[in-house]
Amino acid sequence: MAGLDHKAGGQAWPVSASPALRTYQRGVTLICNAAFSVATMLVLVDFCLLGISVVARYLANTPITWADELVALSLTAITVLAAPQVLLDKGHIEVDIVTELAKGRLSFLIRLWSSLAVCLTAMLLIFNGWSLAMFSRMIGLLTEGHLELPLWMLQLLMPLGGFLLLPVVILQFWQAVFACNHPETEAVHEPAVLD
Repeated sequence: MAGLDHKAGGQAWPVSASPALRTYQRGVTLICNAAFSVATMLVLVDFCLLGISVVARYLANTPITWADELVALSLTAITVLAAPQVLLDKGHIEVDIVTELAKGRLSFLIRLWSSLAVCLTAMLLIFNGWSLAMFSRMIGLLTEGHLELPLWMLQLLMPLGGFLLLPVVILQFWQAVFACNHPETEAVHEPAVLD
């Protein structure tokens, strides 16, 4: 695979890609990997917490009342932190028969539409999430259950998720523009096996 530059996730881009695109791609990959690492750690913590909770409840007869609640709340953080990596790896759902058959301008329009839809969703998460969190903070809402955490802190995960998605959307749009302007590289940006 001469002439390809391999990046994290097994995807390859032609060496002819601009240095700015390649640098931005590396930066976005670092951000996504960091967020995904935190999400992975949260999954492991939740797994351990649930295991300890089961042992405490059924063997020691001393249930940890807040464990299930904490795990349920952390699922939002896990989703928000893992979504950018899934989007970067193109692990989202798509209609394969349409996207694989599309070539040239149609492929570009599909990618543009996809990027625009995710961008609008990210903006919705940022602006609505922020206003919802500030409203909850203003009126002092708490979570239900034993922990009674300030709800606004959890609701700030929504704008965080939007901010994490935006760099990936920008990268995918930039890559689509590059592929449209360089049709000979169209098949190169698909996942490839590292040498």
